[in-house]
Amino acid sequence: MSLIPPTHAIPAHDGSLDAVFAEAAQDTARLGELLAQEFEMLKTRDMAGFETLQDERNQLLQRLAQVAQWATAQDPVPVPWQNLQPPLLQCKQDHLRNIQLLQRQLQAVKGALQALQGESASTIDLYDRLGQVSRRHSISPFLDA
Repeated sequence: MSLIPPTHAIPAHDGSLDAVFAEAAQDTARLGELLAQEFEMLKTRDMAGFETLQDERNQLLQRLAQVAQWATAQDPVPVPWQNLQPPLLQCKQDHLRNIQLLQRQLQAVKGALQALQGESASTIDLYDRLGQVSRRHSISPFLDA
């Protein structure tokens, strides 16, 4: 069963385009808020809190994807959907920032595990508490020689 309506139907509660795009704008704003919360939780390594946000984020993304699929199939693409592109692009950039932070934290954990296992750790980049990249050098410069 497809949740995407035919091009003549509108995916909204009351069937109006205004309602569809108003809901999409609310979803976009909420997605931005969730991504900011995720970033804060990732900075403090609150993985339990991070996990609690995932279901809502995925629901928002699914609803936005449905509207996007419908809107981009229109000729021309509705102006309200075009107006949502800048905040959606910001959400994409925030998501990529969160992925990068999560990957760096994973690298740090892997480096710590390697150090505990006696393997040489490679250089790891981490974010500091302000969210800035903090370059950490290898534990012993003598090992690099």
